[in-house]
This record gives sequence, C-alpha cells and structure tokens, in this order.
Amino acid sequence: MKGRVEVKDGDIALLTGSSVELVHESDELLRPNGKVEPGGSFTLQTLYQGKLVPGAPEGKYKVRIILGDESDEGVPKRKGDPIHKRFLDFETSGLALTVPSGDYTVALSKK
Repeated sequence: MKGRVEVKDGDIALLTGSSVELVHESDELLRPNGKVEPGGSFTLQTLYQGKLVPGAPEGKYKVRIILGDESDEGVPKRKGDPIHKRFLDFETSGLALTVPSGDYTVALSKK
C-alpha cells in the first residue's frame, strides 16, 4: 500500500527519512508505518506476529509523523521545524486514513 506526503507551505525534502505512523482506532497495538522517501512517497508495512508484512489491515486509522531528524552520527540534519508540531501526535494531527481507500495522501503544513 503506497501513499504520498505533501507539505503545503514547506519543503518535502526535509521529511525524507521520517516515518508516517498509523494507529488503528480500535486496536492501539496495530501501528502500520512507512518511511518517507525523496519526493514524499511512502509504502506502509505492519508488524504482525513478529514479522513485517506489506500493507495495513482494513479499518480507520489516526496518523502522525515521526521525524527522522538525525544522521547516522546522531547529528540533526535540519534546522527548524519542517512541519507544525501538531502533526507529531495522533491526538492533535487531525490526520486520518481509511484502509482500503483509493487515496493515501497525508497533507501537512508548517502552520
């Protein structure tokens, strides 16, 4: 299952290496995620019985972004915030996805 992250008033390149994380509305242990690639695309995978499997189970999900803000040496790669901090928390992001669906676009902004 592939999706796309868009930043309305910012630079999507600053989110490369970050993750899109979902949490199922009725099972908090069900948390599909995908790494943001250059250009904003991501592919969801789910940890199931100790193995990563492609895609995400059907249902409604809240969405947040986990910033990948450190290099391999632990040094921050960027200055400033590439997106508003509300997108870093399931409860404040206002982001949601339903699986299955035809559109897996995660729209973000800096404000």
